[in-house]
Amino acid sequence: MTNMHIKAEKDLKLEEKRPLSVATVEEALTATGFGKYNFGLLLICSWTLQAMGMDLFGTSFVVAAAVCDLELSLQQRALLTATPLVGVVLGAQLWGYVSDTKGRRLTLVLSMSVGFVFAALSSFSPDWKTMAVMKLVSSTFTSASNSGAYTLLGESCPERSRGRSMLLCTCSLMCSQAIVAVFAYPILPMEFAYWIDFLGINYRPWRLLALVMSLPCAATAFLLQFFHESPKFLVSRGQPDEALAVLKKIYACNTGHKADQFPVKKLAEEQENTAADTGSFLSIVWQQTTALFRGPLLKDTLKLFYLVVVIYMTGSGFILWLPYIMNNLFSVLETGGGSGMNLCTVIRFSTDSLYVAGNDTAVQEICNDTIQPTTLISAMSYGALASSSNLVLSLTCGSRKRLAMMAIVFLSAVSAVLLNVVSNPIAGGVFFFLFLLCALSMGILSVYFVELYPTSVRGMASCLSVMLGRSSAFLGVNAIGYLISVDCEATFYAWAALLLSAIAVTWFLPSDKKP
Repeated sequence: MTNMHIKAEKDLKLEEKRPLSVATVEEALTATGFGKYNFGLLLICSWTLQAMGMDLFGTSFVVAAAVCDLELSLQQRALLTATPLVGVVLGAQLWGYVSDTKGRRLTLVLSMSVGFVFAALSSFSPDWKTMAVMKLVSSTFTSASNSGAYTLLGESCPERSRGRSMLLCTCSLMCSQAIVAVFAYPILPMEFAYWIDFLGINYRPWRLLALVMSLPCAATAFLLQFFHESPKFLVSRGQPDEALAVLKKIYACNTGHKADQFPVKKLAEEQENTAADTGSFLSIVWQQTTALFRGPLLKDTLKLFYLVVVIYMTGSGFILWLPYIMNNLFSVLETGGGSGMNLCTVIRFSTDSLYVAGNDTAVQEICNDTIQPTTLISAMSYGALASSSNLVLSLTCGSRKRLAMMAIVFLSAVSAVLLNVVSNPIAGGVFFFLFLLCALSMGILSVYFVELYPTSVRGMASCLSVMLGRSSAFLGVNAIGYLISVDCEATFYAWAALLLSAIAVTWFLPSDKKP
């Protein structure tokens, strides 16, 4: 009995000592708590995503107001609006490589700094081709925050608050277009024009709006200097001492105690493989990419990438048609029409009326660069709805990701059917807003990409998902315009079926952990 008692006492002491001396990175993050540092990082990562969203989606407002100055045809306008999506696709693998080999924080600082420069220069573009090049470069750089911000935040938070923090971070991305509309509302109606001789341009309000939209990139690049690299990344790169030093600083900031009082004195070795720096750039990128489609990661990759295609085609694809659809809706309502019409009938009625008026009265096309207040108000309203819904989602469903995602996609699918069935234009507009809320699932998908992939390929997985998502959105934007003109009702019914298939795939994602 004495020997057993002594052995049990020794085992108990070892169990008590381990969390106070040696711990895994995950255990050490838990020991740092959730406090001022995490809250500050949450704000900065949120603003970084918002800055990226403004650079991507705010272009549609600038292009609409620049159509006369840049003498844009319909095709050139469409190409210029879609250019930022191309930049995201071009930069995805590059930023995945930089994030996984050089660091999450370095990726964000570099990308947002350079992105700011080119986004600001785009406001001085003398022609649409120059502006397209500037926006292509700026979006290629700022798109790094798609994965970098989520990854840095997720790897710097304790597990219990990770999902909720990343969902909160998505709120800023959801309302980025609304923020642009808020800036555009007072700026675009201004009436000034300053001639810049050496550029040969008139500096008008839309150029000021483009410059204002670039400033958040510079601000976030500066504020990131006050935060640290991801401790998980440092461990994956074979730098446990540096990771422990970062964890001590986070602990001191969160608790107010001295860094030396951090209970973890040494980090245990991680089981997952670290990334290798050997080989050329292309070989490393190839290794990181193919790793996602081998072994145990293949099934998760296929499921997540399918969901990315469906959700981005829906959320990002249809959001660019929001001004067009809302303008048609309001134009019919202002004339006193729309009674007994569903949303698709309203769109057809407004378009047919425009063509008839054009045939009767228009001799030549008149340039019109005026953005109606209803267009801006619609964007603000959707941004408010989406961000508030995402806030509620993040506060209530942080540990129920799969269930929340299925509920969101189901709501979107039902709304796609109802906007066809209900013969009321206002109700159709409301259902269209609910249909667009499918985009809320983007934040949940980002959580899955952080949780299901090892640190060594996490950045690449996130960047490839963004590349696939934006490519799907680019194709979706062009397909939606054609399909709506051919058969609007069938388009929404088909999209409802597509969303239901996404629910079936979501069912096979890993079960939610109990809180």
